[in-house]
Amino acid sequence: MKMNQPHFYRDVPRMGNVALSRHAIERAERLGLTQKMIEDVLWLGRDTPDGFQVTLREYNNIRFVIMLRPKPFKGAKLVKTLYKIDPRASAR
Repeated sequence: MKMNQPHFYRDVPRMGNVALSRHAIERAERLGLTQKMIEDVLWLGRDTPDGFQVTLREYNNIRFVIMLRPKPFKGAKLVKTLYKIDPRASAR
């Protein structure tokens, strides 16, 4: 994903407006994620609450860490970082 690609998404299901942080954009580039892969996570991902202000959204072994009320709040949730998950990993 290049910096000229969209980094702000409107009307994401169960989220509303969502923006990617610079850090998340850089990680997506390093991991070789395409725009389609990012959109799939946003639109098709499964949510897992992780504390009061954070939700994890996961789809196809890609996980986004989303801040629900970033400071300062500018009307959108914020994808703070993202990473690929080893499909063989499991919690104990």
